Amino acid sequence: MIQLQEVVIQSLSGRDILVDVTQTFPSHKTSYVIGKSGEGKSTLLKAIFGELPVISGKIELDNEELIYDSLQSVLSNRRKIGFIFQDFRLIESLTVFENIAYVLHIQNESSEKIKKQVQKIAYELGIEKKLNNYCDQISIGEQQRVAIARALIKEPSLILADEPTGNLDPIKAREIMNIINETSLKRNVTAIVVTHDYALIPKNEKNIYKIQNMKIQKVEKGERYESTKKFNEDYSK
Repeated sequence: MIQLQEVVIQSLSGRDILVDVTQTFPSHKTSYVIGKSGEGKSTLLKAIFGELPVISGKIELDNEELIYDSLQSVLSNRRKIGFIFQDFRLIESLTVFENIAYVLHIQNESSEKIKKQVQKIAYELGIEKKLNNYCDQISIGEQQRVAIARALIKEPSLILADEPTGNLDPIKAREIMNIINETSLKRNVTAIVVTHDYALIPKNEKNIYKIQNMKIQKVEKGERYESTKKFNEDYSK
């Protein structure tokens, strides 16, 4: 579970992005955060991940405050969090296997454990036949699956996904959204996915939040259609 209590987050230039935000994202479920560009979607994830400071208030993961005040605390917190980036951030000089395994090498896991875990997650995500390929030898959709595998391989408590389908066509985008949702449920992981596209959120999803006027509000049942309509109209302007 992620809890924000009276949180204020600013940009690096000191501009308020999110102000006095109090919100709870439930455990072991995927929550979707919708918002237009510049509203604070990525800012929220960066603050949870420790890339931006929390000016006031606090953020808790499973009832423990996330404090990033030393190298040790940064490393400790980030072991609990897997981050899926829009631009993948894969290392081109490494194979698919090596990209997925990278974080486990940093944690000094045994070669036997690394091989077993990489093969397992690769099979789950349908990229087991690509492990010896380099990233420029696989499709964009497969690269995103590698990025998902890398985020999941360390068995985090929390997955953060920042516009994970931004570089994909609509069909592949829905596939990736389904993979993140199904994998987080299967592995009992809390996930927060941010997107600007309501159409990518599963139709019966209950955990939808919108960023508006520097706040994060839950989209209540029955509100979604009107929210989708208005959001799409505003976004197209």
